[in-house]
Amino acid sequence: MKSTLKLLPSLLVTIVMSSLAPVMICGLVLAVCSLLLLCPGVTASILRDGLKEFLQVFGNGNAVEGILTIAITCGFVGGIFETFNFYYYQNNS
Repeated sequence: MKSTLKLLPSLLVTIVMSSLAPVMICGLVLAVCSLLLLCPGVTASILRDGLKEFLQVFGNGNAVEGILTIAITCGFVGGIFETFNFYYYQNNS
């Protein structure tokens, strides 16, 4: 039971960081595209529209739901990897 309590803080941090990473990456790409649109002669709208369409696929037509779906999935996978890593190195030490 003590070893399981050692896992919880690390697991929570891993899940939060794994969930925030895709949100931050998509937000950064959209922000850069929006800034590039202010420059004359630059066409970043293709990238922005492509990213929105990609997110809409995962969100049933809604880009916000798409990024939330991807974030939840990445957090879940990050938690699984952290749990595997914890128990693997606990049993091999």
